[in-house]
Amino acid sequence: MRRPEELVYRTCYAPVDLGQMLSSSQSRSRIRRLPTAQLYYGLRELSDDQIGQLLPHITEEQWKGVLDLDLWRRDRLDAGQFLYRQGCIVSAHDAVARKLIRAVEEEIWEFAFQRLLQIHVRSDRNEVFDDKAPRGRETLKTPDDDYFLVLPANPDAARMARALILRLYELDKERAQFLLSVAAVRTPSETQEMAYQSRKSRLEDLGFQDYYDAIEIYTPRSPGQPLPEKDWVALEDLSALPVMLPGVQEGPYLLLQAFAAIEDQDQSLQLMEELAFTCNKVLSADQVSPAQPQRLKRRIRKTVATISLGLDVWSEGSLELAAQGVRRHFLQSFFQLGYGQLMQLQNSARNLVEEGFEARPGSAWEAALQGFTRTFPLRTVVGKRKLRRRFLRTRRDMQKCRSILRRLSSEGKKERE
Repeated sequence: MRRPEELVYRTCYAPVDLGQMLSSSQSRSRIRRLPTAQLYYGLRELSDDQIGQLLPHITEEQWKGVLDLDLWRRDRLDAGQFLYRQGCIVSAHDAVARKLIRAVEEEIWEFAFQRLLQIHVRSDRNEVFDDKAPRGRETLKTPDDDYFLVLPANPDAARMARALILRLYELDKERAQFLLSVAAVRTPSETQEMAYQSRKSRLEDLGFQDYYDAIEIYTPRSPGQPLPEKDWVALEDLSALPVMLPGVQEGPYLLLQAFAAIEDQDQSLQLMEELAFTCNKVLSADQVSPAQPQRLKRRIRKTVATISLGLDVWSEGSLELAAQGVRRHFLQSFFQLGYGQLMQLQNSARNLVEEGFEARPGSAWEAALQGFTRTFPLRTVVGKRKLRRRFLRTRRDMQKCRSILRRLSSEGKKERE
């Protein structure tokens, strides 16, 4: 059976082979119809030369989405990464370069200039700025002679910044003047916040979540709490990811069995989109880039396992009830329910440690206790040659872990007596 993270990864995240698509005119014509997220994943696999070949075939909106996914870390904009990405306009044909310039909102340009440059506005033609430059730093007088710019200290960044600004002046002089004038007077924090709010709304349209919204997924739920119910109409545009229907699944993941038990193909597709949306929330909360396949797959496995755990607890193991549950309630709610069970396990294990219990060093009991007390609790399984840890995914997993804790607690009491 295919592992669940491989199923979801191939269904929702696996990048297209853009290099192969560029090889023929027929496949190149399909590039502009790719979802932005899929384009972004594929672009990470290309060389700089291949990206240059790709740029004429993408749309302005696609490039805007690529930068939204690539330039930000939480609510912080990476000006250096912007310089690298947008530096491609230097060698691009004029029409392509103008398209890429338009794709970037003004606040991102302004913030990048604020972070990368020292901007001095010339008030009269006789003003001298040579003494404004720190020793060893390159400078640039803009072609209109209105600005004196101190370039980045890094020689490669300085060279790219110089080429980018001169190219911007060549293609759109008025835009270049406006961006530099605003960057010189506005504060970087103000500029970044404006760009962040715009980017946040665009990412939601792509099926991704902002970090500060995504961390709500780690709000534990208890089995007795009522779960919010779905409005299927509101779920129709939940994700812009390219989702396909999975095959029938067997094995320990109740969630995937519940998906396979649903005969309505439209609902099955929407559930896969919802699963991608929930996975994206975990990725955002854990600060994992979709461009990191191995870390991404592990977070997908964590998400599927935790939803399955919560669904198993809620349905008491009934596949029929589980299938009804995923149709009626949000997958995020089942994740939170499973997470609540894991937090109870973690608290019990940490209390045992705080009481002074110490398992024999190197023993399976010590490994089990260490797994329970991790930031995200794991079950330790005894293999043929070594111990390994995995995510809890069923009520039976939870029962075995609680049984281990009861035994360790009992041994701890005997030692204290």
